[in-house]
Amino acid sequence: MSTQSDTFEKAQKIFNHICEIFEEQKINPTPINYQVWYSYFKGDKPRLRQEMDSILKDTYGYNDRAGRRLFAEFLDNEDEHSELDKLFKRLLDAMMKKLSLWTQRLESNTAQLDKYSQDLSQSELNQDTLKDLTHSMISTTAQMRDHNQTFQKELVSALTEIQKLKRQLLEARAESMQDELTQLGNRKAFNLAIEELTTQATLEAPLFLILTDIDHFKKFNDTFGHLVGDSVLRYFSNILRKTQKKHHTSCRYGGEEFAILVQNGDLEQAKAHAETLRTELKKAHLKRKDTGEVLPDITASFGIAQYRQYEPIDDFIKRADDMLYKAKQAGRNCVKTEFDD
Repeated sequence: MSTQSDTFEKAQKIFNHICEIFEEQKINPTPINYQVWYSYFKGDKPRLRQEMDSILKDTYGYNDRAGRRLFAEFLDNEDEHSELDKLFKRLLDAMMKKLSLWTQRLESNTAQLDKYSQDLSQSELNQDTLKDLTHSMISTTAQMRDHNQTFQKELVSALTEIQKLKRQLLEARAESMQDELTQLGNRKAFNLAIEELTTQATLEAPLFLILTDIDHFKKFNDTFGHLVGDSVLRYFSNILRKTQKKHHTSCRYGGEEFAILVQNGDLEQAKAHAETLRTELKKAHLKRKDTGEVLPDITASFGIAQYRQYEPIDDFIKRADDMLYKAKQAGRNCVKTEFDD
């Protein structure tokens, strides 16, 4: 058996084993958990294996939080073509090889039947020859039927597995692009979005970047604690989601900072959206769940820049960040653009 076949068979065995473990230990079959356990059994990352061994020896064992930590530490920065991608391609390759083999057998059997047909067309055939030809045709037809049935079963099985892996790939990519706390796109999602959208931007279809962060958030965190701070970030992200329009892309840029890419509008529309976010957040009257204490007013500052065709993306982001800094200097809780007086 070839090396490629060995690798494919090994990958399938690992995945089957993982499915058994997930069912026995009640582990959520999320794409991240699959990738962590696949890498663990594959054994090509000694540090991940050591960490995993320690987790499995612990009283609490493996859980989703541990999986996310291991994924972020050992797998998140890997080449885009993950093991799931590779296995997906191997399954496609295997199916194509089976299809090719089936086609060759079909061509061979068809050619044989054509020969029998030509022989039968001869005017003079004795009884023994006719009997042999009939027997050969029946045998060849039976082989064709068996090959077709076998191939059909293998094809259905392969297609089922491919569809399953395809779903896992899509889920894994979506999950790797989502910020866990806010459920918005994460920094990786923002980087991909801005790279794609800047190539589409024109004077007729401009692109705007809104950078915003919550004012005095560090002080707020220090005073009320990180759990309350996380609740504030979730609240603001809910506002971002509820007010998001069709051509908006909202992401958590980092910490308490968020980024909104606005396509196919104009400066006034981008500014109006930032003002909506600002006023909606300021209207909030949040309370601590544990004490019922009303929290101080929460505000955010906003900076907006318009993409200049062919400029480096870092320059575009810096100009929006400069406007955000300008909003902070102006007393916070306001929106600043490059076109303000």
